[in-house]
Amino acid sequence: MTRHAVRGALLWVALSTSLSAMLAPPSALALDLKVGFMDSDRIFAEYPKTKEVQEAFNREVQDLSKTAREKKTEIDELQRKLDQQSPMLSDAKKDEQNKQLQQKIGEYEAFVQANWGPNGKISQLNAEYLKPIIDRVHNIVTIIGTDDGYSLILDAADGNIVFGDKQLDLTNRVLSLLKTEDENGTPTRGRSGSAAGGP
Repeated sequence: MTRHAVRGALLWVALSTSLSAMLAPPSALALDLKVGFMDSDRIFAEYPKTKEVQEAFNREVQDLSKTAREKKTEIDELQRKLDQQSPMLSDAKKDEQNKQLQQKIGEYEAFVQANWGPNGKISQLNAEYLKPIIDRVHNIVTIIGTDDGYSLILDAADGNIVFGDKQLDLTNRVLSLLKTEDENGTPTRGRSGSAAGGP
């Protein structure tokens, strides 16, 4: 799962209007609707801890890639030996070595699928490494939405915003709050004194 796939599932929305307001006539709704947006691509690109997370993730992927290369080299070596020795081997010995080769190929393919396939280990690792940052951003956006009365906060990285007034862009504010959290060692708190979703 790519970073986009993880974030793509997140459309950060803070719904502060009541259901009755949402069902009100369009003219009344337009007066009460406060909309903002942020760009999660920019947040992930500019937030320093994303680089640390990416480096840790890359180390894990490198280890898996090394194991995959070793398995492939072993298969290539077995194939080379079989090709060289084939004229001198009995049918029974050829069958035995072919079975061994096919077993190694099966193990290699299973390893690749388990790690690089859909919902494989790499996809899970990517989600695990990014989740703490995504959760923090989600908390910050929810607090901004709740405290400032936003009806809707969209993510420009999803490509759904064709035009947006820069005054509605909350990206710098989210980055600033992430930095403040890092400096203070505490999560952002809303006006109630609680983190979003917290006690």
